[in-house]
Amino acid sequence: MRILIFCILPCFLWAQDISEKQRLIATLDADQTTEVKSKTYIDIAWEYMMEESDSALFYTEKALKLSKQNNYILGEAIALESKGLYHEIVSGNYDLASQYYFEGIALCEEHNLDYATSIYHSVGVMFHTSDNYKKGLEYYTIAYERAKKEGDAILQKKCLINMGSIHSSLEDYEKGEALLLESLTLDVRRDLDYSTYANLGNLNIRLKKYEAAVPFLEKSIEQHPDNSDSEWHLMYYVEAKTALKDSVGMAPFIERVKAEINKTVILRGKSLMTKTLSNYYEAFGDYKTALKYQQDYFTMFEELKEKQRDQTVYDLETNYQTELTQRELEKKDANQRLLFWILGFVGLLLLLMTFFFYKNRKKNMLLAKQKVLLEASIDEKNILLKETHHRVKNSFQMVSSLLYFQSETMEDKEAQLAIREAQNRVRSMVLIHQKLYNKDQLVGVNTQEYFNDLTKDIFESHQFTKKPIGYSLDVAPLVLDVETITPIGLILNELITNVLKHAFKEVTDASNMHITFGKKDDQLVLSVADNGVGMTSEISESSFGIKLMKALAKKLKATLHFAPSPKEGTLATLQITRYNLL
Repeated sequence: MRILIFCILPCFLWAQDISEKQRLIATLDADQTTEVKSKTYIDIAWEYMMEESDSALFYTEKALKLSKQNNYILGEAIALESKGLYHEIVSGNYDLASQYYFEGIALCEEHNLDYATSIYHSVGVMFHTSDNYKKGLEYYTIAYERAKKEGDAILQKKCLINMGSIHSSLEDYEKGEALLLESLTLDVRRDLDYSTYANLGNLNIRLKKYEAAVPFLEKSIEQHPDNSDSEWHLMYYVEAKTALKDSVGMAPFIERVKAEINKTVILRGKSLMTKTLSNYYEAFGDYKTALKYQQDYFTMFEELKEKQRDQTVYDLETNYQTELTQRELEKKDANQRLLFWILGFVGLLLLLMTFFFYKNRKKNMLLAKQKVLLEASIDEKNILLKETHHRVKNSFQMVSSLLYFQSETMEDKEAQLAIREAQNRVRSMVLIHQKLYNKDQLVGVNTQEYFNDLTKDIFESHQFTKKPIGYSLDVAPLVLDVETITPIGLILNELITNVLKHAFKEVTDASNMHITFGKKDDQLVLSVADNGVGMTSEISESSFGIKLMKALAKKLKATLHFAPSPKEGTLATLQITRYNLL
């Protein structure tokens, strides 16, 4: 879950507390200075922007036109940033937002204006909110270093909070906590501390330190005039209380979350709060309400994904940098052509040498552009592949959830058991795509991590006795492709389930199951051994589990054997000859 902090929105040079639109419009006067009138237009635009109204663009354009007519460069830069903010928040057009942000930066740098620092921060916000953490951190760092040189403590504090939030999202918790705590030491804009407390609470949630998170989150949800984001922070407080299984006194907070869901127009925050309510109701046994909120969340999630333009933003930023370089080259080319005319009087030989140097330089620039385009294409394909795994995982997860809710409503124990076994098979595939989505390796799964997680998941959700059966694993860390790991995972799921169901008439402290997996010669070998009652003389070939394992083994060109364990119990061995090792 990603934390949304409104302090990451761009801050203008002027006061944060903007008056009512009507009062601002009434203050406009023909005799006012360009600076005052431009500021008023931007303030009115900001009011409309918070309502996601297109009128925001109308007043931003008036501020830009006025500033250009009167050569007010700072006002022009602020208006360009405001246009970028409009397209980011209201229209969702990230390519236009990026264009206006970088135009504003170029204008500030051309005229040596410090306001470029604020726009760099706005660009960081754009990447942050579209989950491109690497680029967001890059621009926050630029803004932070510039703010330190300029002595802007307020912008320093905002950058520290946002950089701490990104490090927390990247699971660099120690660095994230240090940056957030450092932001509290800056004695400016104490209203921003509420966002810091929310970030610290969310960081502890990620570390599963829920009790440590609660005090921070209680501060972040105080209903105070300066705490404009108190309702947004509520979902993290609810999440911590859900994890602690503590519903005492939560009714008013839950109602506040519901009210905020109905009120907010920001789809990202609405979806996260909806997911939080689903988890809360599920944790306390109200599955019907939980399912309703989960379905609402899936609907919002799909809509949100269609609006995301992260890769477009990245490409546009790359194009901007290329165009900026091209403009600089064009200026240099003009100077070089002038120089060539002057040097023409020196001699033909020098002219020819300069010409060949110029041709070589153009060739290098062409190669550099081709490299940038190739890298952008590879990044785009990786993002699409990662998104595919994410969507497949979500689809399987929805099927698993539906099977779980169906099993909860059944009274027939055998039918309930059959559905839960089907749910385990689906979850073995969910786990594969989850690992592909969360890792940089998009086409392969580490067997050691996957087998450990799959075994733990089956034991936690499919234990048949009150006393748990002991188990151990000895798995080589091999990376296999999806076509190989999927049938192996399903076969392992069936073997573990058979042990839990049939291996032990009575579970004791000595009851144990041992899993081994590794490469032997040209084969992959999986074995599952238990010290239970032992196998029957004949294996039921009509069993669905046996049929499924044999069909999957055939796909792998593998042989599956069941034999008595060397000590006692049963040993199942799968020898695989068709596999793709990455």
